[in-house]
Amino acid sequence: MISLFKKLNPQDKALLSFLKSAFRISTRKFSLYQQALRHASAAEELFPGIKNSNERLEFLGDAIIDSILAHYLFDHYPDKTEGEMTKMKSKVVRRDNLNRIGEKIGIRALLQVEIGRQDLHESMLGNALEALIGAIYLDKGYDSTRMTVLDFFVRHGLTETIHDEIDSKSKLHEWSQKNKHVLSFPVVQHKQVHGSSLYTIHAIIDGEIQGVGEGPSKKSAEQVAAKQACEKLML
Repeated sequence: MISLFKKLNPQDKALLSFLKSAFRISTRKFSLYQQALRHASAAEELFPGIKNSNERLEFLGDAIIDSILAHYLFDHYPDKTEGEMTKMKSKVVRRDNLNRIGEKIGIRALLQVEIGRQDLHESMLGNALEALIGAIYLDKGYDSTRMTVLDFFVRHGLTETIHDEIDSKSKLHEWSQKNKHVLSFPVVQHKQVHGSSLYTIHAIIDGEIQGVGEGPSKKSAEQVAAKQACEKLML
């Protein structure tokens, strides 16, 4: 392996080192991983409508991740319903989480693109991560990939992510700013119930009530109202 490493060009050496550090694997099938890190802008057309980009591997990797996480949740959370497990899985595979992990492991520096680095969209990192996992599956088979992927996600906060409560208010603020909506959380009632405060707050978007929340503090009531609004808007 050492002599083989010496014969590799710098780009392949960087890829091999990346696979060892990020996924704890080694391989001689460089073409799979090179393709996984090749954005459509840098790809060549092989057949009509088909390019040697990472898009097909991304499709495969997405399905493999879903399968592995579904298996994991089924085994580790026997008391959870189908709906609860779906929500837990969605926290791991949601785009912002995969983008964050892709950035952390250094995909940005390895991604082959024909656009300016300043134009590199964050979603490209998450897409490439999915493509890499598709490549691992084709290289190693399902059982080995399952162990590799679970180890990878555990090292990147799988348990914490599954049990993390999504900040609905921040999510709603981000969506409102992005889509140029006016968002407010007015207190419509504050009363004492058995010596404790109870706040009622509305989540209002462009003058319309989208959510109503109650809680012992403004912050908790806002989160309830924001969560209701997010569910209504299917965010």
